[in-house]
Amino acid sequence: MEFQKLMDVEEAADYVGLSTFTVRRLAKNGALPAAKIGRAYRFKKEDIDTYLRTQYKGELHGSTV
Repeated sequence: MEFQKLMDVEEAADYVGLSTFTVRRLAKNGALPAAKIGRAYRFKKEDIDTYLRTQYKGELHGSTV
């Protein structure tokens, strides 16, 4: 099993362009997958990318310009 570096709240917030408050709230309510280690949340980049894809409202496939 290969492990990747996990992002902390600040890194995740910077990655998605949200506040740390919003990232913590999304993690707390289960919308954004996270591991809670002690009192701190940790995030996998691939989970954040998946979350962002599910939130995207635009046409991803078959769009014509």
